[in-house]
Amino acid sequence: MVGFSLSAEQTDLVMSVREIVEKHVVPVALEMDTRGDDSFDWRFIKLLSDHQLLAPNIPREYGGRGLDFLSMAVLIEEISRGCAGLAACMVGEIHATIPIILGGNESQKELHLPVLAANPVLAAFGLTEPKGGSDVKKLSTTVNYKEDDVIINGTKDYIVNGAVSEFVTVCASTDVDQSRSSFRFVIVPRDQIEVSTVRNKMGIKYCNTAQLVFNKSNVPAINVIGAEGGGYLLLNQTLECGRALIAAIQVGIARAAYEMTLDFAQNHHQFEQPIFSNQGVSFPLVEMATIIDAARFMVWRACWLVDQGGDFTKATSMARLYASSVSHKVTSMAINIMGAIGYTTDNLINVYYRDAKVGSIVGGTDNVQRMIVASLL
Repeated sequence: MVGFSLSAEQTDLVMSVREIVEKHVVPVALEMDTRGDDSFDWRFIKLLSDHQLLAPNIPREYGGRGLDFLSMAVLIEEISRGCAGLAACMVGEIHATIPIILGGNESQKELHLPVLAANPVLAAFGLTEPKGGSDVKKLSTTVNYKEDDVIINGTKDYIVNGAVSEFVTVCASTDVDQSRSSFRFVIVPRDQIEVSTVRNKMGIKYCNTAQLVFNKSNVPAINVIGAEGGGYLLLNQTLECGRALIAAIQVGIARAAYEMTLDFAQNHHQFEQPIFSNQGVSFPLVEMATIIDAARFMVWRACWLVDQGGDFTKATSMARLYASSVSHKVTSMAINIMGAIGYTTDNLINVYYRDAKVGSIVGGTDNVQRMIVASLL
């Protein structure tokens, strides 16, 4: 049965998270952006951790909330409405845990998941490389077995939570030819990671993003996730599920920009009347509201398919592609309506506009999403 309403539990979750964000995040959202990439304020990670929001997908038996993807999408939208960079930290941690939850053995789950569920710590997902980008076939990070250990060599780049993570779930290859069957995921602890560069970004500036170097990193072989030959499937499952949550961030950005612009239009007066009374302002706001709703429903559909165990590949790519387009369009329209006020760097609309741009890059670029959808038409 198709439905468009949240459950009572999901509604309570939305309201509680909205209250937290309104009280603790929204008032300092501009400060979180202007602090830049070189410093990291752990207060907000602790805030999410105190309410078990940092890695809400961790199953209850390991101390987490055990939320499904639809529930995570609605709370990520709320957090992103306050600060997209904070939501990105959360989604980065979720990405790091998905391979463990789906492919890890019981000892790996018992060792790593409760730590993330109960403490204000972060994990990172290590896939992107300097020369690879969206082309995972060019994966050059290697993992080689040596007695009871594995040795990892390579570089990962643009890793969300990279320099501040407790561990990184690294995707590497046992084969110099990088065949799909050679892909492995390995849990690499902080002491085996060298932070090469902290990336300065135009948007989502709160979240730490770094280049990480693995130089003969020595890790126990028990940290290798999953069975031999299953790494590529695990990678695809992680990316496809994660795209729906990236799309939820974009919906949150668009919604924040729309709500601020609507309030501005209704309260800013020109020629002795609010500018909202001008159709040149009200009609664009109608379009903004409409496409945000459409993007949200695409995210909900994609997450529902993930939760039902359906065929969700096309739906998650479509949601990710459309939501990134919506956030970019809405934030641009918002600046057009607000004019010079929105163009200044001390206005949150400026932050939303810069945050929105990352949506067309992460989780596979827009053209990668088009390639995926085209292959499934």
